[in-house]
Amino acid sequence: MLEMFFYFLVLLLGAGLIVFKPLSQLTKVSIYWEIGFGALLIIIFLFSITKTYVTPQISDEDLAKKPCGSSSPQGACYSLEKDLCEKAWANAEASCKAEVTQLMKDRPSAIIGPAVNRCRAKKVDQFLRFNRTNTESPFCKSYFEFIEAR
Repeated sequence: MLEMFFYFLVLLLGAGLIVFKPLSQLTKVSIYWEIGFGALLIIIFLFSITKTYVTPQISDEDLAKKPCGSSSPQGACYSLEKDLCEKAWANAEASCKAEVTQLMKDRPSAIIGPAVNRCRAKKVDQFLRFNRTNTESPFCKSYFEFIEAR
């Protein structure tokens, strides 16, 4: 709460310097310096709010969407510990890259990232099929159909 008070104090101080120009009236400093300083305070306010409230939320959402994160198919559709899931995901990488290199020979301009991730998802599912949960949810059903296709 004290932090928010400080942030809004900086914002009000910056806006007050721009609008009322008290320093130029008292000290005969050029108004452009005062407007510049006020704008700097507003920029500091915006960076502080972004760093404190926006960036942690975005990083939490990104971590949840990574493989084995809470919002990922592996996190939502399997009952696994995160460490086990991450190890299975990492172990599938080498064999999947070897499989996809053949695809690269056939189609040199192909983007291999999605193919490698799909292969990794299939391998993880093969290893940990017995840990499937939420098989009735539409999200997990579509995920299982996607990795079982082809």
